[in-house]
Amino acid sequence: MKQTIVFFLVCAITAVYAVVPTDRIADVRQRLVSSGGQMSDSDRAVVNDFWRIALDAMLLAEESEQIVAIRRQIQQEKGSEPLSLNAAGYVQIGRQHLQQAFETVGQWEASDRKTLMRRNLMILTAQLHSPLLAEFGLERLDDPDDVVRYWAVKCVAGSGVAVQLIDPSIGDEVLMERILEALRERVSDESDTQILRTIVTFASMVNHETARDILMAVAQRRIDAYKGWNVNDEQFDAVLLRSMGQLILDQRESAARAAMARHFAELLSLVFQRYMVEPSPLTDDQRNALANVIAEVDSQVLTRVMEQQTPFIRILQRGGSGLDREFEAYFGSDMGPGYLATRLKFNYGQTEAGRPRHAPPQLPPPPVR
Repeated sequence: MKQTIVFFLVCAITAVYAVVPTDRIADVRQRLVSSGGQMSDSDRAVVNDFWRIALDAMLLAEESEQIVAIRRQIQQEKGSEPLSLNAAGYVQIGRQHLQQAFETVGQWEASDRKTLMRRNLMILTAQLHSPLLAEFGLERLDDPDDVVRYWAVKCVAGSGVAVQLIDPSIGDEVLMERILEALRERVSDESDTQILRTIVTFASMVNHETARDILMAVAQRRIDAYKGWNVNDEQFDAVLLRSMGQLILDQRESAARAAMARHFAELLSLVFQRYMVEPSPLTDDQRNALANVIAEVDSQVLTRVMEQQTPFIRILQRGGSGLDREFEAYFGSDMGPGYLATRLKFNYGQTEAGRPRHAPPQLPPPPVR
């Protein structure tokens, strides 16, 4: 999927011709941006005509380069000030035209061209970076097309949308809760780490109980993947663990903080254990990726939690000798809690006897190939 997404973006950069006249709408945009005024009825008519002509041309286009060129024009005419009155009016008018375009393409017979058009419409909608268009993304969070689904998540959870949703002056709490609930449902089935990365970043920006639930749900999925030796894209875990770690650092002592800390420690412990397993079934690239995760999380989270430098980076630099001893010291063992559990006041659940469990979950042996 990553190569497909990159293809669309490269096309957007390399397309050098315009296919829709923009003189009139550019005049409107420049005048409104410089004056800070609202759209008049005549301005709205110009914007409406541009949207109609541009999307008609996009749907009639046969070549992918032409489709992308039109898509770029539509994006650019919003302007570079996402919170301006001009941008808001532009998106409001465009919303009805996008709805019609999605409905029209939805009626086409299945074909490569239909797939291409659905993807470009979703990319366009996401790259307008507006909560006003979130409905288009919410309707497609479970789309079977990975590219459509990726941009649908961007549409509702991209950083540009998140900034507007949490802004005290323009934020929409009801919409934010709808998005969070939809994302919480989505993460139970989503396996693509590019998509999960967007969801995790969004959840880390939003101060909301559901956002914290999302992070722990994603962490649990990764914990299960490590236990099943089904891990891919180890670098994603650095993003997830940093996001969780920052929330742990920002929160006061509470049951919610302890739950987040437990998930954080369990996942990070499995990263360590996967790195330490001998004999290792991993490639050098996989082990290096795990070492990078450990180093990033150590420098950005663990040292701040412990308020002192940990030994992990130094041990990794000298080849890993002694890592197992420090691992037990920080993560705990059957003999007692580790430094992290003591510092953050959590445990790994209960034993069958009802006592606190001090050792993190053990990584099962790798499957026999």
